[in-house]
Amino acid sequence: MRAGLERVSIQFCPVREEEQLTVEKTILDVPKMYADHHVERVRDALLALDGVKEVVASSAFKRVLVTFDPKQATADGVKQTLAKAGYAAGEEWKLPELPSLTDDDSPWFRSTQRVTRTNMLDLEMSGDFRKW
Repeated sequence: MRAGLERVSIQFCPVREEEQLTVEKTILDVPKMYADHHVERVRDALLALDGVKEVVASSAFKRVLVTFDPKQATADGVKQTLAKAGYAAGEEWKLPELPSLTDDDSPWFRSTQRVTRTNMLDLEMSGDFRKW
């Protein structure tokens, strides 16, 4: 044996079938999750739910993989938790309607002529001839 190394023995205890943990996985599309701060909010909301074991969220793919214990949580409960956090599965952003392109006599549609006059002092102070 090398110096500093110890031999460690590991014993595995058999687990009875009724004690084995069964988990379910569900994948949800979450279009509103487009940045890392959204991923953090989704993960925090889902991990606070009893029975959720693991949450893998991607803002690039806008998907969430949730691993949960079916005895404590359900897929519908996961969806409801997402909806309460503001990231309902499959819900797209609602964009505001564009304004109509009608001439309503606002400044946007008004064309005016603008004439400016250069101050000669500004010209004298510009470039290499600055006088402070």
